[in-house]
Amino acid sequence: MKPAVVILSDCGLASVRFAQMTGVIETLAPHTDVSAGSLVFEKNNIPQISAYLFTAVPFWPAGTVFLSDAGEGKLIAVRLPSGTILIGPDNGFATVSVYSFGYDCAWEVSPEQFGSDSFAATRAAAALVSGLSPEQLGHRLEREDVFFFAVPQAKISDGKAEGEVTMLLKTFGNLTFSIATDDFEKTGIVHGDTVEVTFTLDDQVIYREQMTYQPSFGYVPEGAPVIFNGSAGYMDIGLNRKSFIDTCLPEILKAEDPGTYKVCIEKVR
Repeated sequence: MKPAVVILSDCGLASVRFAQMTGVIETLAPHTDVSAGSLVFEKNNIPQISAYLFTAVPFWPAGTVFLSDAGEGKLIAVRLPSGTILIGPDNGFATVSVYSFGYDCAWEVSPEQFGSDSFAATRAAAALVSGLSPEQLGHRLEREDVFFFAVPQAKISDGKAEGEVTMLLKTFGNLTFSIATDDFEKTGIVHGDTVEVTFTLDDQVIYREQMTYQPSFGYVPEGAPVIFNGSAGYMDIGLNRKSFIDTCLPEILKAEDPGTYKVCIEKVR
């Protein structure tokens, strides 16, 4: 099986950066399987990258190298208990994966060995898939020396889940909450149930509507709201074939922190 490097970046589809990074890896580590996890993340939206990285990791063989190419910070490599290695700036990109899958060890990537330009992490990834031991990347870091952002905790009870908005998926107009799909199952709410969804800002109700919890958009009429399991492993809300953000909560686009918008999903009994 070929070694693999999966790149997540906010460079965009119009940039040649992914082609450049692929070229660096293929030059230094021929026959490597280089894949684009996604290149269209919002600029410097590290929580978004962290959440989507978490959803990709389980689908790749243990030992795969994931490279986060967004934001700033000293370069680090974080190894998960499975042996999978996450490389990127020390800005929290590995947070959700570590929170979900556990933490093994971390190293600071040596600029003397891999350079200090924008392709340093790419060279380090190539070295790893060529057989370099992670211990040779640079000096070892204690866990407290690695930055992990706070993961919002959802409140789960019988028939009810409370959390906050974590991501704005502007392409489709959906919102992602800090309520993990596994935790949501503990509420006892099942597909087909009617739920009341309430958004509050500064303790003021700004949206309240009843809808159903369904596997996907196609289970509700066009334009109708729906709660569903998002691809990032967290609960989402959207409208079938329309933008929930633009239609129901356009003011959230102006928020510096979408987490100020709280959400409650409660089963209608």
